[in-house]
Amino acid sequence: MIDQTREHILQKLERLLGKDIRSLIRMEHILDPRGIERNTSSFKGSLYGAASNDTLAAFLRHPNFSRKIKSLYFCGGSVHPGGGIPLCLLSGRIVAELIAKDLSS
Repeated sequence: MIDQTREHILQKLERLLGKDIRSLIRMEHILDPRGIERNTSSFKGSLYGAASNDTLAAFLRHPNFSRKIKSLYFCGGSVHPGGGIPLCLLSGRIVAELIAKDLSS
């Protein structure tokens, strides 16, 4: 699949640019889900958790805390509120607030 995708991309770029670009490639690095998983420890290379193309996906994200293990918290792209840097940062803030609340009670 990677080879087919690469070929498709090259053909499209060559068609759009009207040039042979293959001879211009000096270095190439392909980052696929396996490489992302290896480099980031993300489950199956998914940086943002399960697919979010479902209309209910945002409401089905994992909460920021464990219901089974006290004082276990989660933050990042695969938990509430979701993926993308601003939401990941918000996720971290939510967890910090949960921890502060738990420590004060």
